[in-house]
Amino acid sequence: MSQPLASSMYGAVDLSGLAGSVGGASAPGVSAASGAIPGPFVLDVTPDNLRSVLETSASVPVILVFFAESVEQSLSLVNQLEGLANEAQGHFQLGEVDAVAYPEVAQAFGVGGIPAAVAVMQGQPIPLFQGIPQEGELAPLCNRVMEAAQQNGLSGVLDGDEGGEPPASPRPPHQAAGLDALDAGDIETAHAEFVQAIKDNPGDTESKVLLAQVELLQRVQEIDDPIAVLQEASEANLGDIEAHLAAADIECYSRRPEAAFARLLDVIRVTSGKERDIVRERLLELFEIVGKDSPAVSQARRELASALF
Repeated sequence: MSQPLASSMYGAVDLSGLAGSVGGASAPGVSAASGAIPGPFVLDVTPDNLRSVLETSASVPVILVFFAESVEQSLSLVNQLEGLANEAQGHFQLGEVDAVAYPEVAQAFGVGGIPAAVAVMQGQPIPLFQGIPQEGELAPLCNRVMEAAQQNGLSGVLDGDEGGEPPASPRPPHQAAGLDALDAGDIETAHAEFVQAIKDNPGDTESKVLLAQVELLQRVQEIDDPIAVLQEASEANLGDIEAHLAAADIECYSRRPEAAFARLLDVIRVTSGKERDIVRERLLELFEIVGKDSPAVSQARRELASALF
Protein backbone atom coordinates (compact mmCIF):
# COMPACT_ATOMS: atom_id res chain seq x y z
CA MET A 1 0.00 0.00 0.00
CA SER A 2 1.17 3.55 -0.60
CA GLN A 3 0.43 6.59 1.51
CA PRO A 4 -1.14 9.48 -0.42
CA LEU A 5 0.55 12.84 -0.54
CA ALA A 6 -1.17 16.18 -0.41
CA SER A 7 -0.55 18.04 -3.65
CA SER A 8 -1.24 21.38 -5.28
CA MET A 9 -0.78 22.73 -8.76
CA TYR A 10 1.13 25.67 -7.35
CA GLY A 11 4.21 25.93 -5.17
CA ALA A 12 5.98 22.96 -6.74
CA VAL A 13 9.62 22.75 -7.71
CA ASP A 14 9.78 23.61 -11.42
CA LEU A 15 11.28 20.31 -12.50
CA SER A 16 10.57 20.93 -16.15
CA GLY A 17 12.94 23.86 -16.14
CA LEU A 18 15.65 21.89 -14.43
CA ALA A 19 15.27 18.85 -16.59
CA GLY A 20 15.25 20.94 -19.72
CA SER A 21 18.56 22.44 -18.75
CA VAL A 22 20.37 19.11 -18.87
CA GLY A 23 18.10 16.70 -20.74
CA GLY A 24 19.60 15.05 -23.78
CA ALA A 25 23.08 16.45 -23.18
CA SER A 26 26.14 15.52 -21.21
CA ALA A 27 27.09 17.53 -18.19
CA PRO A 28 29.63 20.00 -19.60
CA GLY A 29 33.17 18.92 -19.02
CA VAL A 30 32.19 15.23 -18.62
CA SER A 31 31.65 12.78 -21.43
CA ALA A 32 28.35 10.98 -21.14
CA ALA A 33 30.10 7.99 -22.63
CA SER A 34 32.51 7.18 -19.81
CA GLY A 35 34.67 8.47 -16.98
CA ALA A 36 34.85 8.74 -13.22
CA ILE A 37 32.16 11.11 -11.96
CA PRO A 38 32.66 12.71 -8.54
CA GLY A 39 29.79 11.92 -6.20
CA PRO A 40 28.49 9.47 -3.59
CA PHE A 41 26.68 6.24 -4.35
CA VAL A 42 23.82 7.33 -2.04
CA LEU A 43 22.75 10.85 -1.09
CA ASP A 44 19.87 12.74 0.49
CA VAL A 45 18.02 14.83 -2.10
CA THR A 46 16.57 18.24 -1.21
CA PRO A 47 15.37 21.21 -3.26
CA ASP A 48 18.82 22.74 -2.74
CA ASN A 49 20.78 19.97 -4.46
CA LEU A 50 18.16 18.82 -6.97
CA ARG A 51 19.86 20.62 -9.85
CA SER A 52 23.18 18.90 -9.16
CA VAL A 53 21.41 15.53 -9.04
CA LEU A 54 19.92 16.20 -12.48
CA GLU A 55 23.34 17.19 -13.77
CA THR A 56 24.76 13.91 -12.46
CA SER A 57 22.03 12.11 -14.43
CA ALA A 58 23.62 13.39 -17.64
CA SER A 59 26.43 10.88 -17.07
CA VAL A 60 25.14 8.34 -14.52
CA PRO A 61 21.56 7.10 -14.06
CA VAL A 62 19.93 8.25 -10.83
CA ILE A 63 17.20 6.36 -8.98
CA LEU A 64 15.15 8.54 -6.64
CA VAL A 65 13.27 6.77 -3.85
CA PHE A 66 10.53 8.70 -2.04
CA PHE A 67 9.92 7.67 1.56
CA ALA A 68 8.44 8.86 4.86
CA GLU A 69 9.71 8.14 8.35
CA SER A 70 6.15 7.26 9.36
CA VAL A 71 5.87 4.53 6.71
CA GLU A 72 7.96 1.61 7.95
CA GLN A 73 7.77 -0.26 4.65
CA SER A 74 9.27 2.70 2.84
CA LEU A 75 12.26 2.72 5.21
CA SER A 76 12.83 -0.97 4.52
CA LEU A 77 12.69 -0.23 0.80
CA VAL A 78 15.31 2.52 1.21
CA ASN A 79 17.63 0.12 3.03
CA GLN A 80 17.30 -2.47 0.25
CA LEU A 81 18.05 0.11 -2.43
CA GLU A 82 21.05 1.40 -0.49
CA GLY A 83 22.47 -2.10 -0.53
CA LEU A 84 21.94 -2.38 -4.28
CA ALA A 85 23.48 1.05 -4.91
CA ASN A 86 26.58 0.10 -2.97
CA GLU A 87 26.80 -3.20 -4.82
CA ALA A 88 26.56 -1.32 -8.13
CA GLN A 89 29.73 0.60 -7.21
CA GLY A 90 28.76 3.85 -8.87
CA HIS A 91 26.91 2.57 -11.92
CA PHE A 92 23.83 4.33 -10.59
CA GLN A 93 23.24 6.87 -7.85
CA LEU A 94 20.50 6.44 -5.27
CA GLY A 95 18.83 9.67 -4.23
CA GLU A 96 16.69 9.47 -1.09
CA VAL A 97 13.83 11.97 -0.84
CA ASP A 98 11.91 12.51 2.38
CA ALA A 99 8.53 13.18 0.77
CA VAL A 100 7.08 14.62 3.99
CA ALA A 101 9.94 17.06 4.55
CA TYR A 102 10.16 17.98 0.85
CA PRO A 103 6.71 17.50 -0.71
CA GLU A 104 7.63 19.96 -3.47
CA VAL A 105 10.29 17.55 -4.75
CA ALA A 106 7.80 14.67 -4.73
CA GLN A 107 5.27 16.81 -6.56
CA ALA A 108 7.87 17.88 -9.12
CA PHE A 109 8.31 14.23 -10.09
CA GLY A 110 4.57 13.54 -10.16
CA VAL A 111 4.71 11.28 -7.10
CA GLY A 112 1.24 10.86 -5.61
CA GLY A 113 1.99 8.29 -2.93
CA ILE A 114 4.83 6.75 -0.97
CA PRO A 115 6.92 4.76 -1.24
CA ALA A 116 7.72 5.37 -4.89
CA ALA A 117 10.75 5.38 -7.16
CA VAL A 118 11.67 7.34 -10.27
CA ALA A 119 14.72 6.89 -12.50
CA VAL A 120 16.34 9.98 -13.99
CA MET A 121 18.49 9.82 -17.11
CA GLN A 122 19.81 12.91 -18.87
CA GLY A 123 17.48 15.01 -16.76
CA GLN A 124 14.37 13.09 -17.80
CA PRO A 125 12.26 11.34 -15.11
CA ILE A 126 11.08 7.78 -15.75
CA PRO A 127 8.54 6.41 -13.23
CA LEU A 128 9.57 3.00 -11.86
CA PHE A 129 6.96 2.05 -9.27
CA GLN A 130 4.65 3.25 -6.52
CA GLY A 131 4.02 1.07 -3.50
CA ILE A 132 6.10 -1.92 -2.41
CA PRO A 133 7.57 -4.06 -5.21
CA GLN A 134 7.28 -7.79 -4.93
CA GLU A 135 10.15 -9.67 -3.35
CA GLY A 136 13.01 -10.17 -5.78
CA GLU A 137 11.96 -7.38 -8.15
CA LEU A 138 14.29 -4.62 -6.97
CA ALA A 139 17.63 -6.00 -8.16
CA PRO A 140 16.39 -6.81 -11.70
CA LEU A 141 14.77 -3.39 -11.86
CA CYS A 142 18.04 -1.64 -10.96
CA ASN A 143 19.82 -3.79 -13.53
CA ARG A 144 17.35 -2.74 -16.22
CA VAL A 145 17.93 0.92 -15.34
CA MET A 146 21.68 0.46 -15.69
CA GLU A 147 21.26 -1.42 -18.97
CA ALA A 148 19.02 1.31 -20.37
CA ALA A 149 21.58 3.92 -19.33
CA GLN A 150 24.34 2.04 -21.14
CA GLN A 151 22.21 1.77 -24.27
CA ASN A 152 21.74 5.54 -24.18
CA GLY A 153 25.45 6.27 -23.79
CA LEU A 154 25.48 6.89 -20.04
CA SER A 155 28.42 4.79 -18.89
CA GLY A 156 30.02 7.11 -16.38
CA VAL A 157 30.80 5.69 -12.94
CA LEU A 158 30.60 7.54 -9.63
CA ASP A 159 33.80 7.57 -7.59
CA GLY A 160 31.90 7.23 -4.30
CA ASP A 161 33.35 10.43 -2.87
CA GLU A 162 30.90 11.62 -0.21
CA GLY A 163 32.07 15.18 -0.69
CA GLY A 164 32.05 15.05 -4.45
CA GLU A 165 29.94 17.39 -6.55
CA PRO A 166 29.07 17.08 -10.21
CA PRO A 167 31.15 19.32 -12.45
CA ALA A 168 29.91 22.87 -12.65
CA SER A 169 28.13 23.66 -15.89
CA PRO A 170 29.84 26.42 -17.86
CA ARG A 171 26.80 28.18 -19.26
CA PRO A 172 26.46 31.36 -21.30
CA PRO A 173 26.37 34.22 -18.76
CA HIS A 174 22.80 35.35 -19.41
CA GLN A 175 21.51 31.78 -19.36
CA ALA A 176 23.29 31.18 -16.04
CA ALA A 177 21.87 34.43 -14.67
CA GLY A 178 18.40 33.37 -15.77
CA LEU A 179 18.70 30.06 -13.96
CA ASP A 180 19.92 31.83 -10.84
CA ALA A 181 16.93 34.14 -11.04
CA LEU A 182 14.61 31.14 -11.36
CA ASP A 183 16.17 29.59 -8.27
CA ALA A 184 15.48 32.84 -6.44
CA GLY A 185 11.89 32.95 -7.67
CA ASP A 186 12.49 36.08 -9.76
CA ILE A 187 10.54 35.12 -12.86
CA GLU A 188 10.71 38.54 -14.57
CA THR A 189 14.50 38.70 -14.33
CA ALA A 190 14.78 35.11 -15.53
CA HIS A 191 12.65 36.00 -18.55
CA ALA A 192 14.81 39.00 -19.39
CA GLU A 193 18.04 37.02 -19.06
CA PHE A 194 16.85 34.20 -21.32
CA VAL A 195 15.69 36.73 -23.92
CA GLN A 196 19.14 38.32 -23.85
CA ALA A 197 20.84 34.93 -24.07
CA ILE A 198 18.90 34.21 -27.26
CA LYS A 199 19.75 37.64 -28.68
CA ASP A 200 23.43 36.92 -28.02
CA ASN A 201 23.16 33.50 -29.65
CA PRO A 202 20.05 32.85 -31.77
CA GLY A 203 21.07 29.21 -31.96
CA ASP A 204 20.88 28.75 -28.17
CA THR A 205 18.13 26.14 -28.17
CA GLU A 206 18.49 25.50 -24.43
CA SER A 207 17.69 29.13 -23.60
CA LYS A 208 14.74 29.00 -26.00
CA VAL A 209 13.29 26.06 -24.10
CA LEU A 210 13.94 27.78 -20.77
CA LEU A 211 12.23 30.92 -22.06
CA ALA A 212 9.19 28.91 -23.16
CA GLN A 213 9.02 27.33 -19.70
CA VAL A 214 9.19 30.71 -17.98
CA GLU A 215 6.50 32.15 -20.25
CA LEU A 216 4.25 29.18 -19.47
CA LEU A 217 4.80 29.77 -15.77
CA GLN A 218 4.00 33.48 -16.17
CA ARG A 219 0.79 32.75 -18.02
CA VAL A 220 -0.36 30.21 -15.45
CA GLN A 221 0.46 32.52 -12.54
CA GLU A 222 -1.86 35.13 -14.04
CA ILE A 223 -4.80 32.71 -13.79
CA ASP A 224 -6.72 33.25 -10.57
CA ASP A 225 -9.00 30.22 -10.79
CA PRO A 226 -7.62 27.34 -12.89
CA ILE A 227 -10.65 25.16 -12.28
CA ALA A 228 -12.98 27.87 -13.57
CA VAL A 229 -10.81 28.32 -16.66
CA LEU A 230 -10.92 24.60 -17.40
CA GLN A 231 -14.69 24.57 -16.91
CA GLU A 232 -15.11 27.56 -19.21
CA ALA A 233 -13.03 25.85 -21.90
CA SER A 234 -15.09 22.66 -21.59
CA GLU A 235 -18.19 24.69 -22.42
CA ALA A 236 -16.59 26.87 -25.12
CA ASN A 237 -16.70 26.07 -28.80
CA LEU A 238 -13.43 25.19 -30.51
CA GLY A 239 -13.29 28.58 -32.18
CA ASP A 240 -12.74 30.28 -28.81
CA ILE A 241 -8.98 29.98 -29.04
CA GLU A 242 -8.20 32.12 -25.98
CA ALA A 243 -10.23 29.83 -23.74
CA HIS A 244 -8.50 26.74 -25.08
CA LEU A 245 -5.01 28.25 -25.01
CA ALA A 246 -5.44 29.07 -21.31
CA ALA A 247 -6.82 25.62 -20.55
CA ALA A 248 -3.95 23.94 -22.41
CA ASP A 249 -1.44 25.95 -20.38
CA ILE A 250 -3.03 24.72 -17.15
CA GLU A 251 -3.09 21.13 -18.37
CA CYS A 252 0.53 21.19 -19.45
CA TYR A 253 1.67 22.87 -16.23
CA SER A 254 -0.23 20.34 -14.14
CA ARG A 255 1.53 17.46 -15.94
CA ARG A 256 -1.26 16.49 -18.30
CA PRO A 257 0.45 17.23 -21.62
CA GLU A 258 -1.63 14.68 -23.54
CA ALA A 259 -4.79 16.61 -22.63
CA ALA A 260 -3.19 19.91 -23.62
CA PHE A 261 -2.00 18.52 -26.96
CA ALA A 262 -5.35 16.93 -27.77
CA ARG A 263 -7.17 20.18 -26.99
CA LEU A 264 -4.98 22.32 -29.23
CA LEU A 265 -5.03 19.76 -32.03
CA ASP A 266 -8.83 19.84 -31.97
CA VAL A 267 -8.72 23.62 -32.26
CA ILE A 268 -6.23 23.47 -35.14
CA ARG A 269 -8.52 21.11 -37.04
CA VAL A 270 -11.39 23.62 -37.07
CA THR A 271 -9.51 26.93 -37.44
CA SER A 272 -7.59 28.56 -40.24
CA GLY A 273 -5.38 31.52 -41.05
CA LYS A 274 -3.96 33.62 -38.23
CA GLU A 275 -5.93 31.87 -35.51
CA ARG A 276 -4.63 28.47 -36.55
CA ASP A 277 -1.07 29.83 -36.66
CA ILE A 278 -1.39 31.18 -33.10
CA VAL A 279 -2.56 27.83 -31.78
CA ARG A 280 0.04 25.89 -33.79
CA GLU A 281 2.85 28.06 -32.42
CA ARG A 282 1.63 27.53 -28.85
CA LEU A 283 1.47 23.79 -29.44
CA LEU A 284 5.06 23.79 -30.71
CA GLU A 285 6.14 25.70 -27.59
CA LEU A 286 4.51 23.08 -25.40
CA PHE A 287 6.29 20.36 -27.38
CA GLU A 288 9.61 21.99 -26.52
CA ILE A 289 8.68 22.28 -22.85
CA VAL A 290 7.62 18.65 -22.52
CA GLY A 291 10.63 17.40 -24.50
CA LYS A 292 11.14 15.95 -27.95
CA ASP A 293 11.77 12.46 -26.57
CA SER A 294 8.35 12.26 -24.92
CA PRO A 295 6.05 9.67 -26.55
CA ALA A 296 3.19 12.14 -26.11
CA VAL A 297 5.10 14.71 -28.17
CA SER A 298 5.93 12.18 -30.90
CA GLN A 299 2.28 11.16 -31.20
CA ALA A 300 1.04 14.76 -31.17
CA ARG A 301 3.55 15.76 -33.86
CA ARG A 302 2.18 13.05 -36.13
CA GLU A 303 -1.37 14.24 -35.48
CA LEU A 304 -0.33 17.85 -36.11
CA ALA A 305 1.14 16.94 -39.48
CA SER A 306 -2.08 15.14 -40.37
CA ALA A 307 -4.19 18.11 -39.26
CA LEU A 308 -2.14 20.59 -41.26
CA PHE A 309 -1.57 18.58 -44.43
